[in-house]
Amino acid sequence: MKIATLIVRILLGAFMVFASVAYFFELFDAEAPTGNMLTFMNGIMASKYLLPLAKAVELIVGVSLLSGKFIKVTLLALLPISINIFLIHTVTQVSEVPVAVFVLGANLFLIYTHWDSYKPLFKN
Repeated sequence: MKIATLIVRILLGAFMVFASVAYFFELFDAEAPTGNMLTFMNGIMASKYLLPLAKAVELIVGVSLLSGKFIKVTLLALLPISINIFLIHTVTQVSEVPVAVFVLGANLFLIYTHWDSYKPLFKN
């Protein structure tokens, strides 16, 4: 289980770092969104801060996962982002669902492997 946890942690961390670096340095030309995704992205872009904030958190989370520091709090910080990635892609952009399933599944798997650390949060 330790090897699986290490592999998932490194893959998820590398993916988060790659996604955020690609966004900040505009490494790829993103395909133009259509339909509901276009409407959603117009709203996100109108806020001017939401996408850069999410990508900055992704970068911090990715570096933390790769370094192995602050893993337990990092996984909690990533949870709302990974749920949002999953929901966006299942509702508006179905072609990217496998990536979204990986991100959410990896996050939930890593939370499960550290579950003993989270138990006190749910006590009265």
